[in-house]
Amino acid sequence: MPDAPVIAPSGLEATSCLLCGSINAQPFLTLTDMLLGLGGTFSLVRCRQCRLVYQNPRPAESAIGAYYPPEYDPFVAPPWTEWRIIPRLVQLHGPRKRWRLIERWAARRDGPRRILDVGCATGIFLAAGSHEWQKVGVELTEDAAAFARKAFGLTIHQGTLEAAPLTAGEFDVVTMWDVVEHLHHPRRTLERIGELLRPDGIFVFRVPNLDAWDARLFGRYWAGLDQPRHLFVPDEQTISRLLSATGFVEVDRQCLSGTYGVLVLSWRFWVQRHVQDARSRRRLERLVDNFATRLLLSPTLWIVDKVAKKGPLLTVVARPARA
Repeated sequence: MPDAPVIAPSGLEATSCLLCGSINAQPFLTLTDMLLGLGGTFSLVRCRQCRLVYQNPRPAESAIGAYYPPEYDPFVAPPWTEWRIIPRLVQLHGPRKRWRLIERWAARRDGPRRILDVGCATGIFLAAGSHEWQKVGVELTEDAAAFARKAFGLTIHQGTLEAAPLTAGEFDVVTMWDVVEHLHHPRRTLERIGELLRPDGIFVFRVPNLDAWDARLFGRYWAGLDQPRHLFVPDEQTISRLLSATGFVEVDRQCLSGTYGVLVLSWRFWVQRHVQDARSRRRLERLVDNFATRLLLSPTLWIVDKVAKKGPLLTVVARPARA
């Protein structure tokens, strides 16, 4: 298991590898916060033992909240009013694709099934599911949790998963959408998820994939790195190792969605760094971020996602090994 972190003189904390616990690592990249423009530089290293890329030093748990301001996109309240039908349909498109995957893999029961979404933000994913499910969320951010309760009537535990009053073996499904890579203690959290699942339950999560085609194309400008919020960035091999180390067996892996969005954001980061003129930057950004380009790229991105499975976001389905 990873060694206990120590506080570095800079106010960040040093850490051993989040997967294997080794302290033997080599420099990988030094980056700034390209998404929100918050101050500081942040170092990614690669473990020489298991090859995991992780942030070291990193913001401590007591300090990481400063890098999640109210304007951080997952915390922004969605346009959820009766008279704005089109924005609502757009918001629901991605979550409904996730629900179809869950319905495919979740065990059938005579009575209601229970799902837990960890890091549920404003609750859009849970709200998109069938009323036949009993839905529970865990969300660290108070305002996002309050919105999910008020807008959708969801049961939301505000705080960490470890502190939530949940019972072992009570859930058919536990999900984490774009959350695992933000965890200070991923092994501990996944082990807790294993406890909460029924023996035939499933764990479904989405993470950035360092083996993705656009990670290789954009390098340090790849949006999947997202420093300092992503405390580690797995590749296909380290995802498998993390699951095995925490008592899970993988049953499915696919690129469900998000490839075009990550491409647009990575392109924007590259343009902002290399083009000084503001008007030229806007033109170059729009060159990729428009409906015509999206339509033109769709066949290629479909092949990348569905055939090669080399998209920037991997959705993984796993079962407890005890099953």
